Amino acid sequence: MKFSIKNIFIFLLFFVVTIIFMLSSQSSFNEEESLKEVFSDYFEVGTIWHGKVLGDPERSINKNLKKEKELTIKEFNSITAENCMKPEFIQPSEGYFTFEEADQMISFAEKNDMSIVGHTLVWHHMTPKWFFRDSEGNQVSREVLIDRMKNHIKTVVSRYKGKVDYWDVVNEVIHTKKNEEGIYEAFFRSTPWYNIIGPEYIEIAYRTVMEIDPNAKLLYNDFNLDQEAKIDFAINLVKSLKEKGIPIHAIGYQAHFMMDEPLLKNIEMVFKKCKEAQIPIHITELDLSVLPNAWHLRGDIVSLDKDVSGSINPYANFAPPDVLEAQAVRYRNIFKIFLEYHEILERVTFWGVWDGASWRDYSPIKGRTDYPLFFDRKFNKKVSYDKVCSLLEQKED
Repeated sequence: MKFSIKNIFIFLLFFVVTIIFMLSSQSSFNEEESLKEVFSDYFEVGTIWHGKVLGDPERSINKNLKKEKELTIKEFNSITAENCMKPEFIQPSEGYFTFEEADQMISFAEKNDMSIVGHTLVWHHMTPKWFFRDSEGNQVSREVLIDRMKNHIKTVVSRYKGKVDYWDVVNEVIHTKKNEEGIYEAFFRSTPWYNIIGPEYIEIAYRTVMEIDPNAKLLYNDFNLDQEAKIDFAINLVKSLKEKGIPIHAIGYQAHFMMDEPLLKNIEMVFKKCKEAQIPIHITELDLSVLPNAWHLRGDIVSLDKDVSGSINPYANFAPPDVLEAQAVRYRNIFKIFLEYHEILERVTFWGVWDGASWRDYSPIKGRTDYPLFFDRKFNKKVSYDKVCSLLEQKED
């Protein structure tokens, strides 16, 4: 049989295309795989339980709970209580506990083999005023507040003993402020807990959880840990508690990021310092806002019914493709750090399932439209999802 040059060329072309197709089909990232499957060798991937009621100022009804559950089951293997375990929700008045939503979350997680994070037992925010005041409105004594804190912790932790894997025991107890030289200094946050009990309230809280459920893993959770003074303070806090026999398991880094802050080197600094201190990390509240930073306006217009100007709400109707692409690149660079330090990183939890129910829409300013997660308002994957998952292709190479 004779082959013409043309036939040989066609054959070679077909052969090359076939090889390229076969190699691409063997990529380590299968588009049908979920987040929990893609990163199964590195860390858990979690999200939050919104439940029937969303956490916005109006506490609106979650009309997409069914879709959220379906997506959560497919993509994630860890679940954190967004609001239903916070003191304001779970004990709105003294002795009256509302466990229905938390019970539903626990049942859902157990049925779908997900690790469970209890969030949070002691916090200065979203804690009802009755904790700190008597029937006449006066500040309670140190002894009364300690007793109320212990009773709250014992009741909640006892109910979920052996079910909750991790507890965010105390939340956001560290504050920072720039000194005259413009350098951040860290110190204990001034809160009713601190002002009435003193810094001992932190140790008391952890010891109370230990007493009820010694097998639960205890976390310290905070934001802005990429400020060097704050991560140093947090590490020293954990070390001091460990020296007192309290087995703090890990530090929770909230990771509510913006497009240009914090710097990648500052994010990596958190991991370097925790690695040196031999303290595991959990990324507990990850999202990436594409909107201008408006935290300086918090308290001014956050709860007011007024229009939000275009300068701080530039994507009211949709996020342009170039913005979503830039977000994807930023996410990819962040996940590079996560993978590099996966030996100490146990979990990455997104603070939301999809863009349509993100707290970023109403905080720090009510009425904005943000796009901070991996799934859009139609529950479709965004470019960030694929760009981050494709990191594993390079890692295999």
